[in-house]
Amino acid sequence: MLKQGNILIAKPYLQCSYFKRAVVYICDHSDAGSLGFVVNRPHGLLLKDVFPHLKNGNFPLFEGGPVAPHELFFTHTLGLKLSDSIEVARGVYMNGNFKELTQMIEQGKISNKQVRFYIGCSSWSPNQLQEETENDSWFIEPSNYDNLMLTAPDDMWGDELIKINPGFKAFSDFAFDPSLN
Repeated sequence: MLKQGNILIAKPYLQCSYFKRAVVYICDHSDAGSLGFVVNRPHGLLLKDVFPHLKNGNFPLFEGGPVAPHELFFTHTLGLKLSDSIEVARGVYMNGNFKELTQMIEQGKISNKQVRFYIGCSSWSPNQLQEETENDSWFIEPSNYDNLMLTAPDDMWGDELIKINPGFKAFSDFAFDPSLN
């Protein structure tokens, strides 16, 4: 059963262009719908590219999903050190007071291991995600947020598949575009 703090791992044959080989961290799941962030797809920009005044903004941005592509979101382990944070799972939070966060960044009090930034998010209407899991689009797994954030994004999907079934290693070895094999 899906709950906040779980991850969705795209099944190997999911060919949806956006979610192919995606790992999605679920931050909200209720009768009103679901919200999460793709955690294994770097955008190619740093936080300081979007906010040039942040001299210490060497934090990579990730493509969080196809919804709200002009909005910035973040997950973190700062807890009550950052006001207005929303607890997702034990020790894991979403968003919060961005001005406070940028001050902490500029003071060198925050590391890449404590916060991850996303452009856009992934969201599902009520029952949509349940239907997708019933239609075999996703594996649902518990997650260790700290370990997830330490895993290289390019390795994450394959690593998570192998945890589910070591026989899935063959899928993780295939090129993203099988015609390149």
